Amino acid sequence: MRRRVLYVDDTPSSRDALREYCKRELPGVDLITAATAGEGLEICADRALDCVVSAYQLSGMDGLEFLECVRDTHPDRPFILFTAAGSETVASEAIASGVSGYVQKGGDEQFDLLAARIDDAIDRYHSRTGYRDLFEAIGDAIIVYDPETGDVVDVNRAVCEHWGYSYEQACECAIEELSASVQPASERTAREWVRRTAEEGPQRVEWVCETIDGMEFRADVRLKPATINGRDRVIALIRDITEEKHREQELKAFREAVEHAGHSIYITDSDEEILYVNPAFEEVTGYTAEEAIGRTPRLLQSGEHDDEFYDQLWETILAGEDWQNELINERKDGSRYVVNQTIAPITDEMGEIVRFVAVNAEITEQKRRERQLQALYTATTEWLDAESKDDVYELVSTQLTDLLEFDLHGFCLYDESTHTLQSVVTSEHADVVLDDFPEFEEGEGIVWTVFESGNAERCDDVREHPDVYNPDTEIRSELVLPLGGHGVLLIGSKEPSAFDDTDETLAKVLSSALTEVLSRIEREGELAERNSRLEEFANVVSHDLRNPLSVARGHLELARDTGDETHLEEVEQSHDRMERIIQNLLWLAREGREIGETRRVDLAHIVEDAWRHVDTKEARLVGSVDRTIEADPDRLQQLFENLFRNAIQHGGSDVTVDVGELDDGFYVEDDGPGIPEATREHVFEAGYSSSPDGTGYGLSIVQTIAEAHGWKVDITDGTAGGVRFEFSGVGFDGEARTEY
Repeated sequence: MRRRVLYVDDTPSSRDALREYCKRELPGVDLITAATAGEGLEICADRALDCVVSAYQLSGMDGLEFLECVRDTHPDRPFILFTAAGSETVASEAIASGVSGYVQKGGDEQFDLLAARIDDAIDRYHSRTGYRDLFEAIGDAIIVYDPETGDVVDVNRAVCEHWGYSYEQACECAIEELSASVQPASERTAREWVRRTAEEGPQRVEWVCETIDGMEFRADVRLKPATINGRDRVIALIRDITEEKHREQELKAFREAVEHAGHSIYITDSDEEILYVNPAFEEVTGYTAEEAIGRTPRLLQSGEHDDEFYDQLWETILAGEDWQNELINERKDGSRYVVNQTIAPITDEMGEIVRFVAVNAEITEQKRRERQLQALYTATTEWLDAESKDDVYELVSTQLTDLLEFDLHGFCLYDESTHTLQSVVTSEHADVVLDDFPEFEEGEGIVWTVFESGNAERCDDVREHPDVYNPDTEIRSELVLPLGGHGVLLIGSKEPSAFDDTDETLAKVLSSALTEVLSRIEREGELAERNSRLEEFANVVSHDLRNPLSVARGHLELARDTGDETHLEEVEQSHDRMERIIQNLLWLAREGREIGETRRVDLAHIVEDAWRHVDTKEARLVGSVDRTIEADPDRLQQLFENLFRNAIQHGGSDVTVDVGELDDGFYVEDDGPGIPEATREHVFEAGYSSSPDGTGYGLSIVQTIAEAHGWKVDITDGTAGGVRFEFSGVGFDGEARTEY
């Protein structure tokens, strides 16, 4: 008896191959072919067929949809799915749809296997007993329900293997016994599933199952109506998706981590095409996901790296190894940024590279800080070579903009003579922004608070600070940093909250280094001054004291030889001169250029006291002074005493001394012989004297005291032909007129 078989496949080569096979191996089969499902349905309607064979992929519908159309008119006709798209899912759906056989294309024995399936299907079609083999061959669990009663009528081997029950136990199990407690299902629930499937068609649910040993697993349950051996049934295809769900959860967690990662991340395929970017990528680069996906990472290249750099990158990742390095990229707006990039290859089951993941940690700010610290190190090295504080201030003023990247800065330095903070040495930009540079008196402004406390202060908005000096200032945010007793360093910005913690830390490091450099220069200056005093002391001991000592020794010998006691008077005078020299020298060595506590003093009273403490003989004091000044009263009196002694020593016992006021100071002059211009530059030198009876230290002490107060002393001709000493930079505080 010849068998009529319809083969539906839209691939001509597949139809031809099966036709040739049937001619050669199956002479008892009449093979009819169709290119489309529609053509196949027409043949089914017109001809008596023993079996239908169909590919899965068809034009217009798939093989299972074609099966449903065939079943509408021929519910029992054998139908075999002959497909290249093989999977457990397709096979399970085929069984649920009532397919008679399932054969995958491919391999040398595919047609032999198909021929066997055709024979078996036709035989089962006639015997109604052959569906069991296919039922047991499926790897997924299958439970068959009677739609009228809702009872289990059959299960396959996979059900027993998954749950651990015997065939008889599985058929008798209530659904509660197969369900986990986290998702309990009752017998009523199962019957409702079966009823809905029979009445409405295929259903799909997710079910948490529990084995006989208490192990839970998740299952995808697909219920479909079917006809088995001429009876209506509902088939439940149950697929274990525990691992799949676990992978989904891992993938979800990974995706959430990537989405919320602070680092810029992108994924490419093996051809460099960008497949995914995270939000951080969009924020850092300026490119939206839509703009980046489909392009290559070359859109970020800045041109800073050569071909060799990228060749090494590709050589590494194509070898399956991770690549890590620093990279300078370019944003959409053209600005550049630095990243520490790691690129890792992703492989498939066969070990082939299919993706690349690039993780980019932006380190632009870190690199900027590294450059700043290196620049600070270089700058401090230059500061150490400076010879004076003024040199340091000038260096810092020119370097500070590059060091901190803020161009508003300056110094407020402490002036001991006025007890104020003076604004000096500012940046060029500060000169433009600020109209004038104030002088801060004690307690004034933020700068004095910082100077007095020694604690740096960061003001996010200067105008709102309680100690603001000028509430209308253009400077909105400011760093005020102490420099020990030297003053303060100010760094400003016209923007509020311009400084962050890193800026403040770097500025503190800078100010600390600067303070140490300034203190070192000050210590070196003090040491040099002490050495100078020691040298002066040595000179006096070796020279200045030797002269009066020789005179005293000579007169002493004459007194012994002649018995003339007048020589002893000369010895006494020499001793007196040596005592004055020693006193002056000790003062210079011990007191030096330091003064004690200053206060407001009446200049006239100081002059009178000094005149009384000097052996003035017949000398006269004239003139008048009106004001009070800020000075150390003891040192100021010593200054006048030395000037008065100098006038009497050189001008004679009847000299006239005049003390008067200048616009910013005072003068002392006499009507003596004066000082020649050629020697004026030497008279302040320690040990210099034009008189054999002089110590050479009186005028040196005068200059030292004046400089310690911050005053300047000049020598000019007196109005009566003598010498005039003018002291400027003094300043008066009030009136207290006294005439002499």
